[in-house]
Amino acid sequence: MSTRGKIIQAADRLFGEVGFDASTVQKIAELSQTNKALIHYHFKSKENLFVCVIDHYFEELTDTLQKSLLGEGFLENRIAKAIDQYILFLEQNRNFVRIIQREINGGKQRDCVIGHMAPLFQMVVTAVREAYPQTLAGDLAAEQLVVSCYGMIITYFSSHGVIEKVLASNPLTRENLLVRRKHLKAMLDIIIRAIKEDGNDMIAPSRDLPEEEHRNNI
Repeated sequence: MSTRGKIIQAADRLFGEVGFDASTVQKIAELSQTNKALIHYHFKSKENLFVCVIDHYFEELTDTLQKSLLGEGFLENRIAKAIDQYILFLEQNRNFVRIIQREINGGKQRDCVIGHMAPLFQMVVTAVREAYPQTLAGDLAAEQLVVSCYGMIITYFSSHGVIEKVLASNPLTRENLLVRRKHLKAMLDIIIRAIKEDGNDMIAPSRDLPEEEHRNNI
C-alpha cells in the first residue's frame, strides 16, 4: 500500500474510533507508521485528510445507489435493490456509520458531511417523484418517505448497541441482517401500495357526490 493509502486508512480508523476533534496528526502518523511531515505533504491539514476519507466513502456509495436506482425496471424493484446494496455498504464499512453519526451530531465537520449527503437524498427524492407524481406533496411526500426509509436503515447500524441489549441478540450478524433486509422490503411493499392507493384516490370521483354530478364533472 502507498504511503498516502496508509495515511488514509489510519485516519479512517482513528476518525471512527474517537472522532475528528479528538484525532491528532501525531496519532495518525503513528498508526500509519509515517510522520507528520508526510501527512502535511500529502494532505496539507487534518481537515483535508478528513475530506479525503469522506470523499472515498461517498464516491463509492453514490456509485452504488446510482447503479441501483437509475437503471431499468419498476422503481419499487430498483429501490429494493438499492436497500440491499446500501445495507451491504454499511455492513462492510462500519467506520462510515461511526464517523457520519458523530459529525452530524455536533462535530466540526458537520457541514462537510451534510454537503455530501444532500445530493444523495435529492437523487432518491427526484426518482420517487418522477415515478409517483402523487408524492409531490401530502402525507406521502417523497422527501418524508426518503427520510423515513433512511432512518429505518441507518438507525439499525448507528444504534446497534442499544438494539442488541433490547433484543438480546447481535443485530449485525449475517442472519439478523438478512432478517432486517426482509423486513425493510416488506415495509417498502406497504409504502408502495399506499402510494398507489393514494394515486387512485386522486383520480377517482368523490363518493360523496351523486351519480349525476359525477357525470357533469367528467
